[in-house]
Amino acid sequence: MQRVWRTVTGFYHVCARGMGGRLIFESDEDRWEFLELMRECCRDARVAIVAWCLMGDHVDLVLLDYEDEMSAAMQRLLLTYARRFNKRTGRSGCLFRERFERRSLDTDWQVMEAIRSVHAGPQEADIALIERYPWSSFAEYLRAYDNDMTRGFSYPSCVLELFGSAEGFIAYSLSTPDGGEPAMPDLEETEWERHAFAEKLAKGLGVPLHVVKAAPSAQRNAVILGLHDAGFTVRQIERYTGIGKSTVSRIVRARARAAVRTGGNVV
Repeated sequence: MQRVWRTVTGFYHVCARGMGGRLIFESDEDRWEFLELMRECCRDARVAIVAWCLMGDHVDLVLLDYEDEMSAAMQRLLLTYARRFNKRTGRSGCLFRERFERRSLDTDWQVMEAIRSVHAGPQEADIALIERYPWSSFAEYLRAYDNDMTRGFSYPSCVLELFGSAEGFIAYSLSTPDGGEPAMPDLEETEWERHAFAEKLAKGLGVPLHVVKAAPSAQRNAVILGLHDAGFTVRQIERYTGIGKSTVSRIVRARARAAVRTGGNVV
């Protein structure tokens, strides 16, 4: 990634890589600590986090920096996190490469492409589908389009108008870069639209979709039944939650049997 010191727009695509491909996260605890520290350092430096994605050996970001404070914020973030990580794991030496990479984003299209690229990292690395990967700002964008004020780590509102709508954002995220602006595909009844609706429904029931599998049984069952009542098939629920088809079927059948016994009055 080309390193450029200033951009007239204030937007930058930033990447911090582990030294020699070294893993920089060993657990979800590490990831949460990095995110909280990232928010603190950027807030103090008045740098806006536009998009983010945590991968095993690197961090990919889009930042908005009008005051030329990004270098100080990133240095504080990486040095502080590395010190805490080494202390916790008993390791020593440099965790990150000496310099983080950054590239100026001088047009709206470059900003959109950088956001798409950040969110697409896990899918391009064959780790997870974009919408199933929990360690990126993709879900925060969907919530922002839905006027959900739940606190996240990114500030999508400054670029939402570039995509036009949630459908436009999802479509662009699905696109493959070809050196020009990708066409917006028709999203009616697509898998992505169904998944976004499932995510919204699960959250309304109190459990984010990607943690339903690990939730207490009462919460897990409520989400499964809520999805089923909304018209999702057992296979779709299995795919979206990671819960086995036999378990989903058992929960759905148990509710149906209870309804028969009580004359259909089971909620």
